[in-house]
Amino acid sequence: MPSHHHLCTLSPSLSLLLLLLFFFFFFFGSFHGVRSAFSTICDPVSSSFPCGNVTVRYPFWNDSDAPVHCGYPGLGLDCPYGSDHPTLSLPGDAYFVTDINYDDETLTLVDIDVAGQRCPRARHNLTLGSLPLGYNSANVNLTFFFNCTAPPAVSIPAVPVDCLRSGDNRSYVFVNRSLEEVASYEGELDCEETVAAAVKRTAVTAANSMEEFARAMSEGFVLDWAAAKECGACEHSGGRCAFNQNDQLMCFCNDGSNHTDGSLCKGRNEAYVCLFWFLHFVRQPP
Repeated sequence: MPSHHHLCTLSPSLSLLLLLLFFFFFFFGSFHGVRSAFSTICDPVSSSFPCGNVTVRYPFWNDSDAPVHCGYPGLGLDCPYGSDHPTLSLPGDAYFVTDINYDDETLTLVDIDVAGQRCPRARHNLTLGSLPLGYNSANVNLTFFFNCTAPPAVSIPAVPVDCLRSGDNRSYVFVNRSLEEVASYEGELDCEETVAAAVKRTAVTAANSMEEFARAMSEGFVLDWAAAKECGACEHSGGRCAFNQNDQLMCFCNDGSNHTDGSLCKGRNEAYVCLFWFLHFVRQPP
């Protein structure tokens, strides 16, 4: 085999051709097997599954009693037999997952408490905690004030929820109000409870009717997801994040190996080294 020095003394066109071939086959050999060499636990094909009309795959996972789950902590989806949708448990409640867009990295959720209800009674605020999920700009908030003893002033844009009336107490909903506005309304209306529910912006019009709000809540809202901070290094090295029943983080690599000691996959780092030498040789004078 010619040494690096001899390789560089070849004609520029031949040197470039040989290096391109080496570079291509290195990458092909390193990454061509990515879909079959992963452990079965994290294999892109075997670890994905249909649930109703939603395909579940990484970084989501089947919420079962398996010893290891491939995906992000907290993003396990339950798929009851015969269900149209998987369900996601968030702090405080469970939600139907009606869509997962893996290109845009968004998921659509519907609060199980209000799905299909003609007079929905939101029972809790959405809590994400430390999950790698965030609010999407496609949403607006509906803020409900329940069992209020004082009527709103004419200047307050309150929509009465007549189906939740209880004696002399009334309930109201406001569309996309700021925290400061909500706080001022709370003091003025003297209500038993205040709950905010997210809905898609496109599902709410100027009509501001309770029938429209009910449909909007049944259509759900959109959340973004981002790489879990504890998984970033593993994914950057070409691996897939997983964790066991003790919540120990694992990194599965496309060469079939897995790591629990914080070490990462090797293939992508070797590719960067190859790229460095490729650029180095191309720049050598003839």
